Amino acid sequence: MDVYQTEEEQVESLKKWWAENSRAIFFGVGLSLFAIFGWQSWKEQTQTHALEASDLYQQLAQSMKDSKFDAALLLANEISTSYADTAYGPLAGMQKAKAQVETGDRKGAISTLEGVAVADGNSSIRHVARVRAFRIRVGDGEMKAVIADIDSVIAEEGGINPGEFIGQYEALKGDAYRLLGDVEKARHGYIAALRNATLDHRLIQLKLDDLGPPPASFAGNTTEVEAAEK
Repeated sequence: MDVYQTEEEQVESLKKWWAENSRAIFFGVGLSLFAIFGWQSWKEQTQTHALEASDLYQQLAQSMKDSKFDAALLLANEISTSYADTAYGPLAGMQKAKAQVETGDRKGAISTLEGVAVADGNSSIRHVARVRAFRIRVGDGEMKAVIADIDSVIAEEGGINPGEFIGQYEALKGDAYRLLGDVEKARHGYIAALRNATLDHRLIQLKLDDLGPPPASFAGNTTEVEAAEK
């Protein structure tokens, strides 16, 4: 503000400035208050939304525990429809698939799990869903298709890295080859699984042992793991 010669001139200048800028000031203050209250309202709604999803998921989990699968399916569908934007959406999908298997809808379970694998942003949940879908498919006789799909997942570049789940994928390949009667490829699958598995080492070793001793041409003078790596 300029320096004025008299106090009267300063007062008149302030009045003029206020007349020109008061609307903008009130608008700015109102906008700021709206943003603050809007943010608080949104935050409260988000928390309420998450709590509602949590409550429904607890009911879903209890229904599964009590083997009330029809009720579980209804709850899972409600969560998937109204609360898919929460962390409980994919978890409800996993429970839904389990309920579908229990009620004999294996194709529906596969579809549900594949939907979770595609939609969820958490790579661990995506892999768990995909592994469960593969297991159902192997049980339904889709061994060759599952082997091909697993190879695609493992070889995938720039996409989802199997990471710690590679052992589970390899174990599934071992199961598929064993069911196909290809003992040596099953052996390779289980050995690769043991090399990479973070879980189920004992179960995988039992499956490997159940195949019987490897032929001399397989192991030679090395261990089975070393032979599989060649």
